[in-house]
Amino acid sequence: MAQAVASGEVIEQYGPYGSQLPENYRVQLADGERFTTLTVDSGYIVDGIRFVIAKPDGSTRTVQIGGTSPPTSTHFVNQIVLKDGEYLTGVSGTYGNDRDRKQVDVATLKIQTNFNPQGYGPYGQGKDVDNLTAFSSPNITDGPVVGVFGRSDGYIESIGLLVRKEFSSAN
Repeated sequence: MAQAVASGEVIEQYGPYGSQLPENYRVQLADGERFTTLTVDSGYIVDGIRFVIAKPDGSTRTVQIGGTSPPTSTHFVNQIVLKDGEYLTGVSGTYGNDRDRKQVDVATLKIQTNFNPQGYGPYGQGKDVDNLTAFSSPNITDGPVVGVFGRSDGYIESIGLLVRKEFSSAN
């Protein structure tokens, strides 16, 4: 699905990967904003992701999706600090039926950037999840990820990407 945003630009939507229940979160960058830090909370599955977004005026805003927990021997908190000029280009991982929660959750997650195409991660161990299914967003080379969307309820149930594509229009 695509939505027009400005002359010569369109936002394309990839996913969601995981649960197909209706989305309940959407984080989209405004003009001039960029993701600077991502913090992924994970244990057996992916609990949550916190995004720090830099605004053009130098201030930041933080958006949390899913849950958070303190680090333990089975729960990890990993921070990705994006370098100047680095931006998100894709996600990949697995999802499946969580045995305890009796619903679909993202079991493992890797986050790709233009500086790290192999991806940061994987986050999540994929334990206690049945019917694991692999997913990978398309290799996005003609526009940055400008948002994420999906479903969460204490854990990440699904994740999708919003990608800004530029095109030239023939007059």
